[in-house]
Formats: sequence, C-alpha cells, structure tokens
Amino acid sequence: MMRARSMLRALTGVSLMVAIVGLWNPAAAQKAKPETNKLYVGLAVPSLSYLPCWVADQKGFLKEEGTTDVKVFAFKGDADVLQALAGGTVDLSVSSVPGLVESIKSGQKFKAIWGGFNQPYFEWYALPKFKSIAATKGGRYAVTKYGALTDFLTRYAVRAAGLDPEKDIKILQLGGSPQSLAALEAGQIEASILSAPNTYIAAEKGFVKLMSQKDYIAPDWPLHVVFAKEEYIAKNPNTIKAYLRAQGKAIEWIKANPEEAAQIGNKMTKFKIEHCRKFIDQYKDWWDTDGRIAQKGMKVLWEIAVQAGDVTEPWPDSKWLDSSFLKTQNQWRK
Repeated sequence: MMRARSMLRALTGVSLMVAIVGLWNPAAAQKAKPETNKLYVGLAVPSLSYLPCWVADQKGFLKEEGTTDVKVFAFKGDADVLQALAGGTVDLSVSSVPGLVESIKSGQKFKAIWGGFNQPYFEWYALPKFKSIAATKGGRYAVTKYGALTDFLTRYAVRAAGLDPEKDIKILQLGGSPQSLAALEAGQIEASILSAPNTYIAAEKGFVKLMSQKDYIAPDWPLHVVFAKEEYIAKNPNTIKAYLRAQGKAIEWIKANPEEAAQIGNKMTKFKIEHCRKFIDQYKDWWDTDGRIAQKGMKVLWEIAVQAGDVTEPWPDSKWLDSSFLKTQNQWRK
C-alpha cells in the first residue's frame, strides 16, 4: 500500500513537471491550435510570384498546420481582391502595398502583417531600334492601368532617365503584359513595362530591354504583402501564424524542389514550363521565409507615392503594418 502511494506521488510529481515544462516551452506555444480550420486566401492576379501560396495549399502545408478548409483564389487585380477582403469572401489578401494604402485611405481597417515577396521583377522593353529610355522621347508606353503600380514605376523610370513623363512620352493603359506584348508586336506602342516571365517572352521575340527595376530603381521590392482586416487579425492570431508557417514551408520546399515547383507554376499560370523554371531560378532568393519587407524598395515606393500625390509623406509603419507577427516569429514560426 505504501509502495503504491509512493508511486502515485512520484507520478503526480512527474505530471506536474511535464505540465510546467509544457507551459513554459516556446515550442508548445508555437503550435497553438488555429481559431478556425477555414482559411480563404485572395491573390491579386495569377502570377508566378505567388507560387508559395499555391504550394502551401497543394503540398498540404496548410492542412498540416490545422487549416483544413482552404481555398486560394486568384483575382484580376488589386481592386477585385480588396473588394473580396472587404466583403469577407477571403480572410487574407496577398497583394500590393499601394493597394493596401489606397484601401486604408478609403476607410478600410486593413493592416499588413507579413512580407516575404520581394521580387524586383519589372523590366522595360521596347522596339529593337531603341537602345535607352531617353531615346524613346515622343513614344508611347504601355502600363496595365492608370494609377496602378506599373504606371507609377514607369513614370519614375522615365523621370530617372531625364524625360518628363507628362510631356515627353504618351502613356496608354492596355491591361496586362500579354496585351502590351501584342501591342509591341503590332507596332502600336514603342515601349512597355513588363513583369517576369513575360520579360523572357519579349526577349525571345527580339525586343530590347531598356531598363530593369532591380538595377535602376531598387535591388528588392515589396511586391506583395499579406494583410487582413484588423478585426480578423485580433480574433485569429493563431490561424494567421498557421498560414505564415505554411508559407515559410512552401518557400523552403520550392527552393529544394524547383522542378516540381515549376510544374505547379505551369499548372496555375499556364506559362511555359521553361519560363517557370527560369523564374524560380532567377527570383527564388527574393522569397523570404522570415516575412521581411524590402526596406530599400519601400523607400522608393514611398517616393513614388509622394510624387504621384497619393500621400503627402511616407507613412509610419504603425499606420499600415501590424508588426507583432514579425517581432515574435522566433517564438512561433519554427
């Protein structure tokens, strides 16, 4: 009987010790159960830069983290995905900082929580007779839409080359890169901003690269950020952490499995498999598992926003970014 009591006390002590260790163990905290198993993610467009989002879903990383009811939607631009976020069709948006800024200005209670998509993947291509942006004076440039990032970047690049974008060139809104490439081939424009992998197609068709975003504007770029309604962030921190861990796993998997990743990219975007391979090889190092937001690129982005009259001065981070996930990632990400 006494022996049984001694064993009981010993087991009770062990159980208490396990409970205490579990309570103080950061590893236990990091795997806190998501508040909901549902997670709908909205992407601005079906671009290869979003490959980690598709991989996180299709390779089961999101399900491993406890979000079993998952959908990843690709929309037709920032406006569409932002409307979906505002209306509750999606829980998280992965899209541009300018789109986020415009939403906040219009009264939406959105905040960014994470980066990790820092590809400076825009380039300017022109008809073969042109060798520089300065040489295109008097020419026509294509952008996706007036007021879009492509418009702002083009005006910034032209200004950096010594031309006045308001007087020395004519800017046309033609939609995406495929439409701009078709216009170049038809001789309807002289130059266009293009995103990879459309830049590879332009080079194959004999068009001339005038400038690259990476070399002449910023070596990195806050291409997309992850953001949500402030209310959703407050109520679902563990669900968000689950998504961010899955996104990090996806980035690591892409770098370790580029061929299979290229096949997923081909499936989701319909770009040629060789272009998907080239994109991954060229831009994989700008996918960051730690969620960093490109600082040099952000500085230029705010310069462009001020020039365009979208803001009067760069915003403090607190106005558009909830940095709590970035600051505490050592506690929950691994």
